Amino acid sequence: MMKKNISKLILLVMSLVLVVGCTALKKSNENNNDKADVLSKIKANGKLVVGTAPGYPPFEFTVNKSGKSQVVGADIDLAKKIADEIGVELEIKAMDFDALIMALQSSKVDMVITSMTPTEERKKSVDFSDVYFEGTNSIIVNSNFSKVISKEDDLKNIVLGVQRVSVQEIYAKEVLKAPKIKSLTAIPDLIADMKNGNIDGIIASTVVAKINANQYDGLKLIDVNLSQANKEEAAIAIKKGDNKSLLDIVNKTIKSLKDSGQYEEILNKNIDLASKQ
Repeated sequence: MMKKNISKLILLVMSLVLVVGCTALKKSNENNNDKADVLSKIKANGKLVVGTAPGYPPFEFTVNKSGKSQVVGADIDLAKKIADEIGVELEIKAMDFDALIMALQSSKVDMVITSMTPTEERKKSVDFSDVYFEGTNSIIVNSNFSKVISKEDDLKNIVLGVQRVSVQEIYAKEVLKAPKIKSLTAIPDLIADMKNGNIDGIIASTVVAKINANQYDGLKLIDVNLSQANKEEAAIAIKKGDNKSLLDIVNKTIKSLKDSGQYEEILNKNIDLASKQ
């Protein structure tokens, strides 16, 4: 009888050890999956999900193809090159500019490509690739604009329009300290508001400003040195974490496109396309 009880006890202990061992192995596998780097997860999903904010041609804008609205632009072409390099499909998620970093932090997108300037403040929230675009900023005004703007301080005497949470907004508020600023979600919204007489001038990337001045009747650019705002840079935002392998492949793609002149071709192609919209 005692032997039987001992045998049952041994079997019970062995069963508990087996259950605990399996549970530990399962948790270990789950932890390993959680710790998988971003690139591995993208490959496993078979697609690269990129967040962008249309309304900023030639970088990202919408066109009508076969009755359907489609997001295109230099940033979308860059995203496709990166997806091809990784060996996965590309999925574009369009949203407001000020929602992009939150979407990245909550893993709704794998990266953000939307002509985003890698400011020190943004670097606290996300990591950035190497810079893929460098340019300047300009002021868009109505063609009947008659106020004298000969120097930067003169901008304090007009109502300035800027895209919300953009570097242009930071410049207007923190550097220029302009007393009258209107921040809206997208450049087209700002232009519509300016045409309605609520904004005097819009600060935007020179490339973007020129396209919009050509797209909309009754607009022109004015030439003024914007000091700190006269330089614009764009980089790709990636969620902080185990992202080194992804950043490496992104930076490799950017370098290859810039060194070969392909990025300039991509940009010029989309400037031409945006100018025809």
